[in-house]
Amino acid sequence: MKIENLIGDKRPLNITEISNLFFNSKKTGFVRSLSLAFSQVVKKDDVRKFMLKNVKLAGQDAESFNAKLLEDHLPIPEKWDNEIEASTISPFSDKLMMFHCAFLVNTALSYYGASLGSSLRTDVVLMYKQVFNHAMQAGALCYNIMVKHGWMEKLPEAINREALAQEKKS
Repeated sequence: MKIENLIGDKRPLNITEISNLFFNSKKTGFVRSLSLAFSQVVKKDDVRKFMLKNVKLAGQDAESFNAKLLEDHLPIPEKWDNEIEASTISPFSDKLMMFHCAFLVNTALSYYGASLGSSLRTDVVLMYKQVFNHAMQAGALCYNIMVKHGWMEKLPEAINREALAQEKKS
């Protein structure tokens, strides 16, 4: 491998990069569509806002993956939006929908990390950095909403020794 492939002219995508881009586009596009469908039926406003934010972020990320594939004249996955019904009656609780989203965000982070580690093109690595940040934003929002509504306990944290040392004992 030549160093120019990392910092110079773009070489064609290799098979690992193609596979990761296609899979991540398909998965992220599904997350976008699922969030869109959930946004139609959720009851709580903050959950709806989260779902719509997830639609935006996942949509941007799926388009980023698709753009990389299209640069090399490769096929892109079909969108799932035409499978969404017009219903506004929820078959699930807001809690269950948030758990699904939390699971999918955590899964995305794992796949993006693996894809980032196996990509050798700088532009692809930088794109994965951006989509990883989007997934982190979605994960933090999801976690905060779940804690706020009592659907998930706040995770235990390390003891803050400095704060304990500052407390006055009576």
